[in-house]
Amino acid sequence: MSSDRPDDALSWGDEADASYVDPGRDELDDLDPDERSAGGSGAGADGDADPALAAGRAPGDRRRTAITLATGILAGVYLMYSVGWILGIQLLSLTGPTLLIEIMYQFGEFLAIIASALWFATTIALTRDGRPAARLGWLALGTLVLVPWPFLLGVLA
Repeated sequence: MSSDRPDDALSWGDEADASYVDPGRDELDDLDPDERSAGGSGAGADGDADPALAAGRAPGDRRRTAITLATGILAGVYLMYSVGWILGIQLLSLTGPTLLIEIMYQFGEFLAIIASALWFATTIALTRDGRPAARLGWLALGTLVLVPWPFLLGVLA
């Protein structure tokens, strides 16, 4: 063991290696200081990006943020749907005349509870490489299909 570098155990690789990628490094750090500063005023040294470069990246960042926000809101809706199905199933006190019918009914209740989580996970998995509009469309369709009707009809009645 070398005693000249006691921090070798804390490092994942050689930062001087050409293939090393620092995950905290921004794309703007790759630019020359002259390209980062607005008119050579030294704004890049303070960490401020050129307004033209920031404006060029802002619409993509805003769109990505809006899509992430919409996906998060729909995930919350699906979570509420699962809670609604749990509450709706508790309101219904149906029992089957035979054991087989009772087991099948309880299995259907279980599927109703997990259907919204399955729809969300399946939509995210299948539209991962697709367009975000398609993902939001499928998630919006799921909000219409998976409505907890027993809970809504029980609350409204």
